Amino acid sequence: MSATLPTSQAGSLLPLRSPAANRAAALGLLLLAVAAVIALLALPAWWLFDRYDSAASQLARQLRSYTSLNQLRPNLMKAVETLKARDTKKFFVKGTTAALAGADLQDVAKAVIEANNGRILSSQLLPHKDDNGVRQVNATIQMTANIQNLRQIVYAMESREPYLFLDNLTVRSQVPSGFKPQAGFEPEMFIQFDVSALIPLVQTTTTAAPVDAKPASSKTAAKAKP
Repeated sequence: MSATLPTSQAGSLLPLRSPAANRAAALGLLLLAVAAVIALLALPAWWLFDRYDSAASQLARQLRSYTSLNQLRPNLMKAVETLKARDTKKFFVKGTTAALAGADLQDVAKAVIEANNGRILSSQLLPHKDDNGVRQVNATIQMTANIQNLRQIVYAMESREPYLFLDNLTVRSQVPSGFKPQAGFEPEMFIQFDVSALIPLVQTTTTAAPVDAKPASSKTAAKAKP
């Protein structure tokens, strides 16, 4: 006589897994745990390796740069000594003040323009600027010249001594749009530009009397007399 389980109890029983399935599940859990441990150890190690590898690459680049500079040092020092031996005064306009240097700048520009068949209309000094031990004096010039003379003027100014620097060049034609010049004739144009030059700044120091110095007393002065 066999015993029969109730239907409710029979439905609640889970089917039993085979030993092979249990072993496969245990092996999967083990592999998952091993992968998690490897990831926890590998990610910080990879981050540190990448950080130190980047730092090492940067230091290597700096070392190559410094090595190149050290190799160029003898030539650079020789060039500096050559510049020190040269007369640098010829690169600057004359004048110890901004007004005197500006006047010399205008004279130099006027000489260059007139020597190349240009005609000055006006010349006006602009505020000067001080930077890195030099003073830059500036002037704005209005003139007329044809295109060939303008090329000669610009070349003469930027290739002469003292050094002149041109900026804000404006050129306007003074003839109608349909004008046809004769052969060999170049019409004059209105030209305006800023020209600048440099003078070295001379730093002067004055020695002031000590603040705590006091005049000699009358008694001491009297003793000093013969």
